[in-house]
Amino acid sequence: MVMREARTRGIEPGQPGTPSPHFSTELSGEDLSLEAERDQLAEEVIDLRQQLLEMQKSASLGDLLGTTTHEFNNALTTILNYAKMGLRYKDEPTRDKALTRILSASTKAAKITASVLGMARSRSTRMEPVALEAVIEDALVLLEREMMKYRVQVEREFTTVPRIQGNPGQIQQVLLNLMVNARQAMKNGGRLIIRLASTPTGRGVDLTVRDTGCGMEPEVMRRMFEPSFSTKDGPDETGKGGSGLGLAACLEIIEAHHGRVRVESTPGKGTAITIRFPVAS
Repeated sequence: MVMREARTRGIEPGQPGTPSPHFSTELSGEDLSLEAERDQLAEEVIDLRQQLLEMQKSASLGDLLGTTTHEFNNALTTILNYAKMGLRYKDEPTRDKALTRILSASTKAAKITASVLGMARSRSTRMEPVALEAVIEDALVLLEREMMKYRVQVEREFTTVPRIQGNPGQIQQVLLNLMVNARQAMKNGGRLIIRLASTPTGRGVDLTVRDTGCGMEPEVMRRMFEPSFSTKDGPDETGKGGSGLGLAACLEIIEAHHGRVRVESTPGKGTAITIRFPVAS
């Protein structure tokens, strides 16, 4: 098994790769010009990286809205068909069946609407106390049909956990990305396990997304959070994946929540990604 932990970015003093201290108190005009140019280039790199991540977030929202529209249309079709059946047949058993199906489809449509509202909130940076179980259920509503289509069995292993401080829309975006990646790793179907548990100290919450898919080689794990790195040739038949920016955007969101990521993977057996969020104060 290969394990990797991604921490908040930053280079500690004295760490390899840290620029050496500059002790000279006298700089020539050429040195000052090079220094200014280097600083400007560094700022441009940061800006470009941020733009790439924002583009990925927008692309992810576009994919999700496409999925949401499809699911909502299915719910409406069910409601319309059973409403017509209830009007056509006057006997009580048929009408009861029609009303039951209409109620079920309407409930699902309401959940889809709640998920859309959650995605809309991801454009905001507002933080609030978040119940992770509710966010997970909203995300699973959007992928229910996709998981069934690819013969992926979803298992929930939830314990009662405190709320975390976060942005529900952004967390949902991370979850959807991880779950789609997990589904794509299980080409012949499998099990997707979503686990929620408090940390031993009680000051954090662990959210784990585990699959029984193909797993990752050590080289892939080392680079998985790099922008533009991807093992996929392009989007699959559902239109998802292939940009190479998904996990980089996820890491950016997790770090903004003061969270940490732990990855465990065994080639041929599957991958588990655990996000540790601090508890809301």
